[in-house]
Amino acid sequence: MILSRKAIVVVFAANMALAGFLLFQVQPMLAKYILPWFGGSATTWVVCMLFFQVALLAGYGLAYIVTMAFSARTQALVQMGVLAIGLFLLPITPSEVWKPGALDDPTWRIVALLAVSIGIPYMILAMTSPLLSRWLAHVDPGLDPARFFAASNLGSFFGLLSYPFVFERLLTSGAQTLLWSSAFVVYAALFALCGLITMAQAKGDARADAGASWRAMRGADPVCWWVAYAALGSVLLLAVTNAISQWSAVAPFLWVAPLSLYLLTFVIAFGSQRVYRRGLFAIAFLLLAGVTLLLTRPATSTDLLVQITLNIATLFVGCMICHAEMVRLQPEPVRLPKFYLAVSFGGALGGVAIALAAPLLFRDYFEQQAALFAIAAISVRLLRLEAKTLHSSWLAPAGVIAGVFCLFGFGAAVYDEVRTEAVLVERIRNFYGVLRVVRKDEFDPTRYSLAMQQAGVDQGLQFQHADRKLEPYCGFNFDSALGLALNHHAIRRADPRAALRIGVVGLGAGMVAGLGREGDVMRYYELNPAVLDVVNRRFTFLKESRAKTDVLLGDGRLVLERQLASGDRQNFDVLIMNAFRGASPPMHLMTREAFEIYSAHLATNGVLAINFELDTFEMAPLHRGMARRSGFDVRWFETPASEGCEQPISWALYSRDSGFFEAPQVRKEISQWRDNGESELVWTDKSSNLMSILNWGRQP
Repeated sequence: MILSRKAIVVVFAANMALAGFLLFQVQPMLAKYILPWFGGSATTWVVCMLFFQVALLAGYGLAYIVTMAFSARTQALVQMGVLAIGLFLLPITPSEVWKPGALDDPTWRIVALLAVSIGIPYMILAMTSPLLSRWLAHVDPGLDPARFFAASNLGSFFGLLSYPFVFERLLTSGAQTLLWSSAFVVYAALFALCGLITMAQAKGDARADAGASWRAMRGADPVCWWVAYAALGSVLLLAVTNAISQWSAVAPFLWVAPLSLYLLTFVIAFGSQRVYRRGLFAIAFLLLAGVTLLLTRPATSTDLLVQITLNIATLFVGCMICHAEMVRLQPEPVRLPKFYLAVSFGGALGGVAIALAAPLLFRDYFEQQAALFAIAAISVRLLRLEAKTLHSSWLAPAGVIAGVFCLFGFGAAVYDEVRTEAVLVERIRNFYGVLRVVRKDEFDPTRYSLAMQQAGVDQGLQFQHADRKLEPYCGFNFDSALGLALNHHAIRRADPRAALRIGVVGLGAGMVAGLGREGDVMRYYELNPAVLDVVNRRFTFLKESRAKTDVLLGDGRLVLERQLASGDRQNFDVLIMNAFRGASPPMHLMTREAFEIYSAHLATNGVLAINFELDTFEMAPLHRGMARRSGFDVRWFETPASEGCEQPISWALYSRDSGFFEAPQVRKEISQWRDNGESELVWTDKSSNLMSILNWGRQP
C-alpha cells in the first residue's frame, strides 16, 4: 500500500486526534457515571484521574517495549492483534455490581471498577501517539512526529470540551458509553490502516535504530527533568481541581475546565513554542499565584466564577511553564517513545502524589500551596536566567515586584492557617474530604460552641453551656421550616403529643436530634465514617436526644435503595435530606430515581425536607420540576435571621398532604421563590447537568 505524503499525514493525524479525543472524553464520562455510587465525593474524580494517568503510563510503557523489541512491520502486526482484544471488550458501560456498601475508603474499588470497564481499551489508545510517532520516522523521515503529538493533544482538548457542552447535555450516561464504544471501532479501523501503511512503506529496522540510539544516548537524556516537569503540572492540575470542587460542586464541567487548559498547554508547548516567553510567563505566574493564595471561600455566584477563573488562569500559566520547559528538552524523533514514557510517568507520579500521598502527608488540602511554591521557585530561577541572557532593563525589577507579591500571598496563607490552628479542636482528612471541629465564641460562656466544618462550610454546631446543649441552631431550630415539618405533620395536627418516625440523610453534628421528642424514632444515614466518630466524641446530640436514634453508615441513597430492594420500607413520617454542602447539591440525591426511592420510604402524608441555598445555584426550577414529576406539592421556606446565624439555611418542603401547607402557622411562613416561579427542571440518573441550575449573576 503506497500512499502520498499528504494522505499519510491525514491518516496518521486523524488517528492520533481521534485517539486523543477518546482518551480524554472517557474520563469525565465514566467519572460522572460512577460518581453517584461513591457519594458524590470530590475525591472520586481524583482517584479516576490517578487510574487514567497510570493507565496512560502503562500504555506508553508497552509502546516503548514494543518499539524496542520489534521491527516497525512486526510492531504493526502485534498492535493490531492487541486491538482485536480491545474490540472484544466493548462496550465500556460499568456494571452495577461495583456499587459499594459501607466502605471506609473506596479508592481501590474505583480503581478495580475502571480497570475492568475501560482498562485495556484505554491502554490501547494510550499507545497510539508513541507508536505512530515512531512509525512515522520510518515511513517518512522528513515528517516531524512531535507535531502529530500536538494533534493528539488537540483532539484531547476538543474531546474534553465537547463533553459538558454537547454530549452530557444531549445524551444519557448509558448512551454516551455506547457512542464512545462505537467511536472506538472507527479508531480501530483507522489504526489498522496506519498499520498497513507502516508494513508497506517502513524503511529500515526500527528496533535496531532505536536500540542503537538508546545505547548511545542513555546517559545524556535529562529524564529527571522530564519527569519532574510533568509531575509538577499534574500535581497543579489535580490540586486546583480539588480546590474548585471543594468550594462548589463535584461535576464534569468543573473537572473539564482545568483539564482542558492543562491539555491546551501541551498543544501549545508541542505545536507552537513561539507563544511561550520565559520571563513573561514567570512574572505572570508569580502574580497569579499571589492572588490565588489570597482567595477566601466564595460567598456568591460572582465570587465563585471569579475564583474559578483565577485558579484556572494560574493553572494554565503554571502548566505552560512546566510543559514548555519540558518540551525544550525533548530528544530527536528516534527517542521520542522514551520521552513520552518519562512524561507519562511524571503525570502518573503527580496523580499518586495527590490521590495517595497527600492525604497521608497533609491534614488539609495544602497540596495546592505546595505546587504553587515549587513552580514559583522554578519561575524565580527562570527569571534569573532570562535576566542574564536578555539584559532587559524591565525584567529584573518586574520580577522582584512579582516575587514580593507572591511571598505576600504565601505569608497570608500561613497566617490564615495559624488563625485556624488557634481555634482548631480536631481535623481529619479521608477519602470524603477534610473534617474540622473548631471553637466559636469561646470567651462568651452562653454562646461558646463547637462547630463541625466540611469544605469550609459549617455542618452544625453545639452550644457548650449546660442549658443550651440540645438547642438546635440557625435553620435547624424549632422556628425553622424543619421545625414546622415536625410540629405540623398530619399526625401531630391530630395529636400534638404523637411520636414520629424520622429519617435524616447526612449526620453533620447531629443537630436534628435536638428536635426529637419522647417516643420519636430517628434514623440517620451518614456517608463519612469520620463524621460519626467525631460526633460520638465531640457532640452530644445523639446521646442526649429525647428521641431514640441510630446511624447507618453508607451513602444515604444507596442504603435506602438496598433497604427498599430487601422489602425493608422505612415508613418515615418526615425524611430530611441534609447532605448538601452549602449551595452544592450532590446530583444523585436530586434525580427522578432518587425521588422514587424517597417516595417509597415515606409514610402516608409524609414530608420530605431538603435544605438548599440560592447563592451559587438556582435550584428552584429543579425543586418544582421534581415535585411535579413525583406527585408532590413543594414550597420554599426561607429561614429568618437569628442569633449568630450568618448564613441561614432555607428549606424546600415536599408533601402530598395539602392540609400541611394549609395549616395556619405553615402557610404564614411560606416564602416566594426567588426566580420567576414558572420554569421547571427534571434530572435523572442518566441525564443531569449542573450547568442547568447555575445562577448566572443573580444575587441572593
